[in-house]
Amino acid sequence: MVGFKNILISFFLSEFGRSMYLVSVTWALYQLTNEALYTGVLVGLGFLPGLVLNLFFGVIVDRFNRKKLSVLANLVCTFSMLVLLFFFTIDRINPWLIIVIHMLLQVSGSLFRPAIQAFIAESFEKEHLPKIFSQSSSAAIIGGLVGASVGGLIISFISVSSSMAIVTGSFAIASISLFLVKSKVKEKKGVGKRNSIVKDMADGFIYIKNNKLLLGLFIIMLNGQLVFHTSLGFLSVYTVEYLLQSAAVYGLMDATISLGGVVAGSLGTWWWRKSKNKIALYSLFIVLIGLLFVGIAPILPIALSGIFLIGLGTTWIRVLLQSVQQIATDSEYHGRMASYRMIGNQGSVVISAPLIGWIATNFGANYIYLILMIPISLCILYAIFHANQEQFMKITNKAA
Repeated sequence: MVGFKNILISFFLSEFGRSMYLVSVTWALYQLTNEALYTGVLVGLGFLPGLVLNLFFGVIVDRFNRKKLSVLANLVCTFSMLVLLFFFTIDRINPWLIIVIHMLLQVSGSLFRPAIQAFIAESFEKEHLPKIFSQSSSAAIIGGLVGASVGGLIISFISVSSSMAIVTGSFAIASISLFLVKSKVKEKKGVGKRNSIVKDMADGFIYIKNNKLLLGLFIIMLNGQLVFHTSLGFLSVYTVEYLLQSAAVYGLMDATISLGGVVAGSLGTWWWRKSKNKIALYSLFIVLIGLLFVGIAPILPIALSGIFLIGLGTTWIRVLLQSVQQIATDSEYHGRMASYRMIGNQGSVVISAPLIGWIATNFGANYIYLILMIPISLCILYAIFHANQEQFMKITNKAA
């Protein structure tokens, strides 16, 4: 498809902005409050609106132009960052303003992800999707790696306001880049003749209920996303309290988890061919080892190794199993399935983040990662059975 480079640019800049934002805002929040509990509230409440809105976003994505929805989501991010930048600049920032803006950013992400995934899925042949999702994921993760590294340096040597200004610009350029993509898919007609939104939502849930493969994928990806978002959200607390390091090291830690994602994205096709129907099982083992390293050793090289493995394993879970999901899903349900998957992903974070913040406050930041070993261990047991499903084996045994 002509314009795929623009999509890659948009992925890169969007994730560059999100990573730099997260590095800056979690550090600023912890410095402002000196409480890990606020970090838990930030991570948890950030996904709360998406639990409801994702029900509607899935139907909206399946009804309307997916490229336009992707652009709109990025424009909301740009506006949100302008507001946050303004209050940082006039030095009127407070914890709850940060949390509210964070919720708005996460809502826009809840629209962007299913919209862009459905846009890609409708524009390419199914057999090319694993490679395409890996390439776009690599662009996003490289953007995240650069954003985390630059963000850590900027907040160490300049200011959080400067970081926010760069983030605002990156979202704006990402929106323009995506807007310039010429879609080959015709505008959807006859929206007024469709079923009601409630009926479409119900049809989506019936579709999931009748598809055991999708249910299994959602369970596994839920755990991968839980580990990924919790690890990112609490890295600032972990760096300060457990490793006793500075903002520069925090930026390095954030960059390292992104580096694991870059390697995973680059080797995604190879990992698909190598693991076949054991993709989820092997990736979960890698995540488990990473969590163990981070949880038991307050030694920087070991912690960096563990964070790298977390980035590697969770990215393979997210990217490759999303490819399996798109291949296994009928085209008219792409938006709803992506959004419903995100309901589970975000719901797990909303429920667990405040509890994990309390655990970090009372027992230590390293216990965050040790606690996460429990759901991953249970998920490994489930993945053993899920790997032998006929449809899953049929899809994953094909060369990517």
